[in-house]
Amino acid sequence: MQNYNDYEIDILALQIGCLIKFKRLEKNLSQEDIGLFIGSNATMIGRVERAETSPSWQNLLKIFQAVGLDYESLFQLKSLEENLLIVEKCLKLEKKLTKEKQDYYNSLKKLLKDKYKDLNKKKA
Repeated sequence: MQNYNDYEIDILALQIGCLIKFKRLEKNLSQEDIGLFIGSNATMIGRVERAETSPSWQNLLKIFQAVGLDYESLFQLKSLEENLLIVEKCLKLEKKLTKEKQDYYNSLKKLLKDKYKDLNKKKA
């Protein structure tokens, strides 16, 4: 497995949260649905989707199984463009797009861009 620096690990956390949210929305599942499936709650799922917490590998595996994601590809860092596309897909799948959610997605896109910019500076 590749060794990742702190910048890449931060991006991976955001990427994983976005992927979980995208697949959950795509399957028309709520955070509560996923929480019940894995024996947890909606709050924990939301915190994972927003990369506010690091779940155990067991819970992460359960979440990936619940939404139909491939666990083996979990730690393969995607490009900025791929991650921004996932965010855009989430945005399109939102059924009740409030101002707060729109602001969240905009801030998430900015955060991803900033993280990749920091990563590129670190590599230069």
